[in-house]
Amino acid sequence: MPRTKTSSRKAAASAAKSEKTPVHLAADPHEAAITEFEQALICSAEAFYRFAGLLLGSQAHEHNLTGPDNVILQQLMTAGRPLRITDLRRFANRDDISNIQYSLRKLIKADLVEKVAGSTNRDTAYCVTGKGREITGHLVKLRRELLTEPTSNVQDIDEQLRTLTRMLGLLTGVYDHGSRTLTGRR
Repeated sequence: MPRTKTSSRKAAASAAKSEKTPVHLAADPHEAAITEFEQALICSAEAFYRFAGLLLGSQAHEHNLTGPDNVILQQLMTAGRPLRITDLRRFANRDDISNIQYSLRKLIKADLVEKVAGSTNRDTAYCVTGKGREITGHLVKLRRELLTEPTSNVQDIDEQLRTLTRMLGLLTGVYDHGSRTLTGRR
């Protein structure tokens, strides 16, 4: 008996279910690979932010600090100089200024970050306090214990990480281009 469109769709849906790829997102193996990557990326990002928040220990609990708040703290530590909101935004490829401002307010309240006044509000910058540097020192020790040391024995991990970093940079550009294109179509 010849296949109908319905039976072809059922076969495709069955194949997609066996691979756990949503049928509406994946009509072929390339789309399935992209969909599976995106799901892994979502889970990885959430796990990263959860881990980053918990690295702050009691400070996180006491001041309701989250992973994204810690990422901002670490951006400021990495820079080694005061950064403006615009700098933080660019560094992390974010456009949610109000959330960055909220994180900075929480970090200031926790005495981990302080304002550095500029000539105008736009020139206001932020830097890490002594307490913020102390917390980050403890965080780095925990990160080494829980992330760096356990992964150091994985064969060729440094090269694999460099390859993934390049791939994520490429995909960031593709997603950003898609976002600009969609914004222009409104």
